[in-house]
Amino acid sequence: MTEYRYPGVYVEEVSFGSHPIEGVSTSTAGFVGLTGRGPVLGPLTSFVDFERVAPPNPGVNLPLAIRGFFSNGGQRCVVSQIAASDPLESGLEALDEHDVSVVCCPDDATVPNAAQAMTKHCEARKDRVCILQAAQPVVPSATHRPPVQSSYAAYYHPWLEVPSLDRASRVIVPPCGAIAGVYAKTDSDRGVWKAPANVVVEQVTGLSQALSEQESEALSAAGVDVIQSLPGQGIRVWGARTTSSDPEWKYVNVRRLLIYIEHSIDGGLQWAVFEPNDAALWIAVRRATENFLTTVWKQGGLMGTTAQEAFFVKCDRDTMTQNDLDNGRLICVVGVAPLEPAEFVIFRIEIWTQCGTERPRHKTRKRKN
Repeated sequence: MTEYRYPGVYVEEVSFGSHPIEGVSTSTAGFVGLTGRGPVLGPLTSFVDFERVAPPNPGVNLPLAIRGFFSNGGQRCVVSQIAASDPLESGLEALDEHDVSVVCCPDDATVPNAAQAMTKHCEARKDRVCILQAAQPVVPSATHRPPVQSSYAAYYHPWLEVPSLDRASRVIVPPCGAIAGVYAKTDSDRGVWKAPANVVVEQVTGLSQALSEQESEALSAAGVDVIQSLPGQGIRVWGARTTSSDPEWKYVNVRRLLIYIEHSIDGGLQWAVFEPNDAALWIAVRRATENFLTTVWKQGGLMGTTAQEAFFVKCDRDTMTQNDLDNGRLICVVGVAPLEPAEFVIFRIEIWTQCGTERPRHKTRKRKN
């Protein structure tokens, strides 16, 4: 405390103790490549960056996945390198030191239990989701099911036809790289709360498999996110579901929004650790959290015509017992109302007959000179 020795007026700058909560990044993708053991490559901000540091034998799927990522709006990625004989978990663990929000393995079809390993990794971390893809080809399509059930996993089909690296021919590649780019572009253009669907997949010339409307319907109902070629609209991502059977976690944008909110609050309230656990701290924590969620709501990330309908924040004697206080626990309860996509847009058209009514007559006015 400042000691004053002479009478007068003094002006001081006083900190209120709390700090604004800033949203965490959601645009960095993590790729696991079967290139042989090596260091993590990146962060990379363009395909040219990857070409500059690429290992001698990167295979086909990994380079084309990274090219697809940047072609579809990706901004930043890292690449973990493992040998084909290494467990996938080792490549995923190498990504832990990086701020990754989406993970995928372009060669996961050749790795036993890859979907389970990536899902388990994301569920344990709780700060990222994984993009999975069906093996190529899938026959019959309508009976296919995702290999895992999790709100941290999204499963896409079919594969994509793209120009080869030298652009002399066309090759079929898994869709995970392009889909990760769609995630990043949607986050940048609209926000992490927007479903990454009904988006054109760029630099794609075709699909590995044409799906009938009946097949697409059956796959969507099973939790498979279909990529469709729509007449006059191009090739588009036509699904935004997780593989979870829980209705609350049906959509990938809901899971990613909650990840964004949870980790933004977690990082933005680190200043509160070891502060006196009293009413002043509770008010500061509540105010900081409410300000952050108000921003998310105003940006269109939460449902509700008012902030009170969109979220609530409680941090007081109702959320903490004396035992919590005695043991240094500050408990804040937050509720949010996430937006779900309009997956089915339905128009009801009726024939309206105006029986016994006359059409309104339009009166003609004379113009005054």
